[in-house]
Amino acid sequence: MKVFIKLVLLAAITLFALFNYRILNFDKGISKTSMEDKSVTEVLTTVAGITKVEYYKLPFASEDSDSLEDYIYNVYIVTNNDAYLLKATKADITAFNTLSIFSKNLKPNKIKPIPFYVEIILGIIIIFIPFGRRKNKRQGAE
Repeated sequence: MKVFIKLVLLAAITLFALFNYRILNFDKGISKTSMEDKSVTEVLTTVAGITKVEYYKLPFASEDSDSLEDYIYNVYIVTNNDAYLLKATKADITAFNTLSIFSKNLKPNKIKPIPFYVEIILGIIIIFIPFGRRKNKRQGAE
């Protein structure tokens, strides 16, 4: 029973991390990571149907990277039909902020997901901390 409780708690932490980093979501399922398989018409329809834009800095992105070509952000885009989790540069975020002047749906919200190392530490704690009651050795000896 203790192992089952630990597995359930580890699964809950894993699911929380996937939802926290927008890899999974309740409405659209698994986020798509590319639009390369779509035609130009499908991409334009997708862009016209954007309902929400969020972004966050990648967990292991270098802090001193000011280059406009480095992918240091993930952008989470929700449309009418799907959700996308795409890599972005600082220039892409600036472009979204510029486009938000013309459309309130394109206003990107910066989010701060809980870092991966917090979930890893919680997982290690769950694995090594004992659950349940301690057996009394005196009762067994009598």
